Amino acid sequence: MTQELDRPVEAVSGLPDFWPEAQEIIKSAPIGLLATTEGLQPHVRPVAPAYVGLHAYVLTSVQTPKLEQIRTNERVELLHWSVDFHHLNLTGVADVTEDEAEIAAVAAHFPYAVDDFFGPDLRAPALIKIALRRISITTFNDIIASKRPRIWRATD
Repeated sequence: MTQELDRPVEAVSGLPDFWPEAQEIIKSAPIGLLATTEGLQPHVRPVAPAYVGLHAYVLTSVQTPKLEQIRTNERVELLHWSVDFHHLNLTGVADVTEDEAEIAAVAAHFPYAVDDFFGPDLRAPALIKIALRRISITTFNDIIASKRPRIWRATD
């Protein structure tokens, strides 16, 4: 995993051809909405993910209900919606870890200083690692015009 984090995103193969546009949406709207489920009930909450290659990472408290929701149903979705009405949906399979080395390896990729948010004790948070399986971009104008979103799906 550390090798993946050390490579520039542009060097990762398999990213969609519209990934630079996706990065611009993420940059303009760094707070995404993470959807999980509990039984048949969806839950959506704001998060500030880091993106490395074909993975999204979310740091969170070990006491949050979303961890048990992910352990029960690993399928999640992230949404970034920019002020100019670009929608970026990222669907994937999530896994949860409290491994200090993995958390430390990804910490520099977050859009905030991890220590400022969680304090210097990196053992407190859990890391949600999402293997991205589907990425789509659309705009409000495209939706109104009945244009289909641009969609990328993982090949493996």
